Amino acid sequence: MGNLLNIRRVLVAVGALVVLFVIAAVLLLGATAAESAESVYSYELKLSTSGPIDNAVLLIPLPSYPDPAFGTNVTPVNLSRVSFTNVDRRNISVRIEDVAGVPMLNLSADRITPVYENRIVPIAIMPGQNESELPKPTHVYSDRYSDETPLLVEMELRMYDAGVGHEIDTRMPIDSEPLFMPYRVVGDLNASAGRIDDTYVSAGSSGYVVEVPFILSFDAADDNVLTISTEFQGTNQWWVMGWQSNSYHERVRHEFSGACNGTYPVRGILVTGEGVY
Repeated sequence: MGNLLNIRRVLVAVGALVVLFVIAAVLLLGATAAESAESVYSYELKLSTSGPIDNAVLLIPLPSYPDPAFGTNVTPVNLSRVSFTNVDRRNISVRIEDVAGVPMLNLSADRITPVYENRIVPIAIMPGQNESELPKPTHVYSDRYSDETPLLVEMELRMYDAGVGHEIDTRMPIDSEPLFMPYRVVGDLNASAGRIDDTYVSAGSSGYVVEVPFILSFDAADDNVLTISTEFQGTNQWWVMGWQSNSYHERVRHEFSGACNGTYPVRGILVTGEGVY
């Protein structure tokens, strides 16, 4: 009888220790998640033209949201934090312009010239060979397509903002988070895992097909192709036994042929509710 009583006492003690351990682990994981939690906005614009375009004024939608304090839309995109790649800042003006209360990205230039480059062929490293002994690749650039320079180089703008200051509503970003403005919802997006309009949609995610205006004015040859792709993403991320995250993202891409002079509605995809909740 005494042995049975002792066993029960040991089991109760072990059970209590297990409960305390679980509580401590939950509190520790919760504290770790809170300390590592970060909300991030990321913005990207890619632009290329197959030939020169002249007298160019490109008004491209930016992510923005209504600010009741100012009665207008504000954008998280700050050009002082944007990195530029392959953008000729001496000849291309880049600024944010207010268009009927909506901020848009204004790219202007007397001429925007394409850049083509050669194809770099990888060189195999033989066993025992020092990489520093290999010949360095030679880069060749041109303002037109040729057999020697067949690859069109994209102009890129990128911004990463980790100072959002609030948890992003990644499930319902409409009316609460930055989106490309002004937009019009033209369809629902409820898909199983797969790709829709070149955008990956994970199982459990949902969203919308949207339409936003590009205001473009430039002269170009009839066979010229101007390609503009822009994307914005809001992400909450934290560390619990590895990085966890949830996000929403919006992507708009279109190819404009020949000269342009007007407002062009372009369709894109808004995907919401991706990740862990």
